[in-house]
Amino acid sequence: MIHEQVELHNVEELVRVEGRPGLLMQRVPESVRAGLLEKGREQIRRAALLEIRFGLETGTAAITLASFGGVSQVKVFYGDYEVESRQIGETPTTIEIADEGPEPGFQFRSPWSEGVPRPSFGPIWRILVHGHEVHLLGLEGEGLRPPAPHEQPALRYLAYGTSITFGIAASSPEVTYVAQTAWRLGLDALNLGMPGSAHCEQAIAEHIAARGDWDIATLCISVNMLNQGIPADRFADQAAAMIRTIAAAHPGKPLVCIGLFPSYADLGWTWPEREVRSTSGEYRAALWDVVQRCGFPQVRYANGGELLDDWRGLSHDLLHPASSGMIQIGERLASVMRPLLPTPKK
Repeated sequence: MIHEQVELHNVEELVRVEGRPGLLMQRVPESVRAGLLEKGREQIRRAALLEIRFGLETGTAAITLASFGGVSQVKVFYGDYEVESRQIGETPTTIEIADEGPEPGFQFRSPWSEGVPRPSFGPIWRILVHGHEVHLLGLEGEGLRPPAPHEQPALRYLAYGTSITFGIAASSPEVTYVAQTAWRLGLDALNLGMPGSAHCEQAIAEHIAARGDWDIATLCISVNMLNQGIPADRFADQAAAMIRTIAAAHPGKPLVCIGLFPSYADLGWTWPEREVRSTSGEYRAALWDVVQRCGFPQVRYANGGELLDDWRGLSHDLLHPASSGMIQIGERLASVMRPLLPTPKK
């Protein structure tokens, strides 16, 4: 969305929250959030690969942010290139950017005119935020402009899933498997990961189906349902409904369904105080069967155990992939998705 001469990437609505300053940058509209389960209504408010993007023609720019519910990470990029990293909390933080002298972060003038490769992004500023509920408090700068289409990737990748898709155990947002996959394929990522709350609800399925801003999508479903006692047959019904809703609305767009990654569940263990009614193997088999029977040729199955086949890629909880695991998933998922990508429109 465009807001005050900048583009808010992966933001569908700006929401006022009682008792807080500024506007919450939310990944789905309030009407969609209302249709989610209680935890999902909370988690979808968290920032996941959100970006404030803009060109700066002259002068300086100042972007003021605050993070509620926990500390969020902020990464500043100039085009494809990282400039700085910081953390923000509830105390308002202003990020200042100046367009004067050498290009910021470089020791020489205008690398873009000297043939520096820029495969994905042109000379625009990208303020990436990831973590908790991030509010936009202020935008200042007379020379601000939204990015032009040619300054951004031509194709978009939408990812729905659990905390693994969100990237809960990754050391940095650009190391999440969604960002890693997008980076390798030159795609623009839209992250709809929902920690602890990816239940394939009809509201989120219809939202993804109604969106026209993606070219390829993945559904990583759903260790949340397994851990929260949903039997495999009920999971299959909900997954099938979600897949049908999205695939029917986008018959020409690839939809890759990712089975469960390796976890403690494969060892027969359960999360404390949880009653599990199916095995991870039954969940994988159920999703594979749903994909085979769905009747949509653009829907594919990706085996999570093949995307991540080294247990050392997990974090200490033996559930969430850590950074090395995220990188492996990104590499292998990119290989799965590469032959499915459509030709960008000129």
